[in-house]
Amino acid sequence: MKPLKLVLQAFGPFAKTECIDFTALGHNPLFLINGPTGAGKSSLLDAICFALFGETTGAEREAAQMRCDHAEDSLITEVILD
Repeated sequence: MKPLKLVLQAFGPFAKTECIDFTALGHNPLFLINGPTGAGKSSLLDAICFALFGETTGAEREAAQMRCDHAEDSLITEVILD
């Protein structure tokens, strides 16, 4: 499986809608998720895992815990993986 696009909304540290286009990385099957502590790297992996299996990585957090505390009340929490 190769991810093409990941859309996060009110998930983890992401209060709004964020879209990651993996096709922009080219045809190389490997890529690096890099950033400082607290940047949301684990949340991206949690989002992919949640989209595929309905739970976060390592089952360390409940799905309800993944809602961003800073998201507007009107914004639903969702993850879409193509």
